[in-house]
Amino acid sequence: VPPANLQAVFMRMQKVEVAAGDTIVRQGDEGDFFYAIVSGRCIVTRETPLNRDGIKLAELGMGDTFGEEALISGAQRNATVSMLTDGVLMRLAKDDFNALLNEPMLRWVDYAEAQRAVTGGGRWLDVRLPSEFEHCHFGEAINVPLYFVRLKLKTLDPAVPYVVCCDNARRSSAAAYLL
Repeated sequence: VPPANLQAVFMRMQKVEVAAGDTIVRQGDEGDFFYAIVSGRCIVTRETPLNRDGIKLAELGMGDTFGEEALISGAQRNATVSMLTDGVLMRLAKDDFNALLNEPMLRWVDYAEAQRAVTGGGRWLDVRLPSEFEHCHFGEAINVPLYFVRLKLKTLDPAVPYVVCCDNARRSSAAAYLL
């Protein structure tokens, strides 16, 4: 991230005091802010057809961030984040997040450059759903759906350059940011 952008990020972030039990983002809502936890703890849950109360995905604490996936992909929130304790969050509005953090972190490549990266030792990382991947994919691509990228980070080799792909650049942009 360019240094000038970092200063702008800190100037534009808003401090929000929250109480235990507060829901910060709700699964299915539109993304509006990116959050950083200053103090307190949150729980991340995802509702499923078999579990309307939601399954626990993660517990977050001081220094952790959340909310970027919906901002980058333009999709609805894929999980609910609620406070376990009282705390303080800093939040950055969607437009500021995209202009100051997201775009500077991504490196867009055309197909020819992507193919050169893969030929030179890189790997295709397809972040579409398994059913989409089965239908059509690049030869040696590995499939890690966007909603699993955070959970599968440790299975990816940090020495390998990955070319992240999907069908419309929305999910691949979110995954590239997470990587």
